[in-house]
Formats: sequence, C-alpha cells, structure tokens
Amino acid sequence: MLDIYLIQMEISPNDKAKNFAKVLELTAGIRKTPNDSIPGLIILSEMFATGYLPLHPETAAEDFSSSDAGETAHFLSTLANETGCTVMGAGIKSLNGKLFNHSSVYQPNNPQEFAYYDKRRPFFMEQGKFSSGDKVNLFKITNWNVAATICFDLRFPELYRDAVKAGARLITVQAAWPAARIAHWKTLLQARAIENQVYIAAVNCTSSDGTYNGCSMVIDPKGEIIAQAQTNGDEIIQARIESAPQEIYRKQFPVLKDLV
Repeated sequence: MLDIYLIQMEISPNDKAKNFAKVLELTAGIRKTPNDSIPGLIILSEMFATGYLPLHPETAAEDFSSSDAGETAHFLSTLANETGCTVMGAGIKSLNGKLFNHSSVYQPNNPQEFAYYDKRRPFFMEQGKFSSGDKVNLFKITNWNVAATICFDLRFPELYRDAVKAGARLITVQAAWPAARIAHWKTLLQARAIENQVYIAAVNCTSSDGTYNGCSMVIDPKGEIIAQAQTNGDEIIQARIESAPQEIYRKQFPVLKDLV
C-alpha cells in the first residue's frame, strides 16, 4: 500500500518564500515515521515554487542534485525529512547551459536527489527555451514502481506506454493545466489509466483569476476516480492505493499481454 498526498494550491508567481510557506502549512498534518508500514508520497504541482511560466525562466533555474545545491532542492529535502514522506517537487533545472522542466524526488534522511524526470514534451510556451527530456526515469517506493510525467506529456500516450513497459505501476502528473481545457485533463487522465492499467496521481495548481482551477485526482487502473479535489482552491487530496487489486485486474483482463 501507499498513501498519496496531492498538494493542490494557488501558486504566487515568482515568490518562492510564500509558496514554500503555503506547502508547509498544507502539509503540517502529514507525518510518517520509520515504523509506519505504509509509506507516503507527497506530490506538488508543476513549477510549484515559481509559478508557470516565469517570463525569464533562466533567472529561476536551479540545481536540484542535492539538498545544498539550490533553494528549492533544500526545501524538498527538508519537507521529506519533516513529513517522513517521499516528496515530488518540480521546477526549472539548469544543466550545461540548457533549461529543463524538471520533476525532482527527495526521500527522508537522504540529502541527494533520489530520482528525477525532465519533461519530454515541452508545451508551446516552453519551446525554444526548454530542452526535452529523453527517457523514463523509474523509481521505487518500497514495492511500488513509479514514473513521473509533467502536464503537456499527458497528451502523448506513447510516453505512458513507455513508462508501463519499463515497469511502472503508478504514474504521476504534475501540472499547470488551464481551466479552459480542464475537460481534456479529466478525460485524458482516465484514458491513460485505462489503457495502461495503472494508477494515476495527478495534481494541478489553482489561481485566483480562474486561469487554473485544480481538479486534482487519483485514478485506479480501471479508470475510476478514487479521490478528487472538492474545491477549486487550496487542499490536500489523499488516497491509499494497493498493488494486489491492480495485479489481479491485469490477470483478469490482460490487455497488456505481449506488450509489457
């Protein structure tokens, strides 16, 4: 089993301190200890520290490789230590003169970046400024194989099939998905879960002007929504997922036979 916490929140543009403070406020009640039999995974939305998309993203770019490498990396590591959970943050990474839309994973008591994913399909606004990631980066939380995706990736089913072929049983989506196309968000999330028989945990940001309206959710391998946001504002969406029902369902309805 795995406890998932989606941190849906309004992001203050270009104000890391304010966004960090809000995350700490929202996660204040989440505490796992080494003795807990069920691990926790906290997932933050796309570019949660700066908002999507800074006018000059190069000025917001950071190093995420260790807790002392950058401001956001330090925050993620601290949050993992305080909550006892694996934490998935997201931001802008600078590497060898290139920018990447970056998902960064930190675990408790580990000052090094545990895993990462660079967005493989940059959105139109990112094109020309951001380089594309080139691979699935699977990571483990106990017995769970997890793969990350970011926002616009959702429109490309081949990316999700790549993750499932690599062994993913849970795929995360960190997003700044606009309210104008929120119907697509809901439909595509369920489609990605159904066609790959995986859990999907998707967190979206919100905004006071209505540009972003959340609709964060967790979906099971049959495409059923098992937890979802109740408001268009700040809240935690929590779900506990289990591996046994997923494996039973895959055997009962083997649509992935000969594919994975």
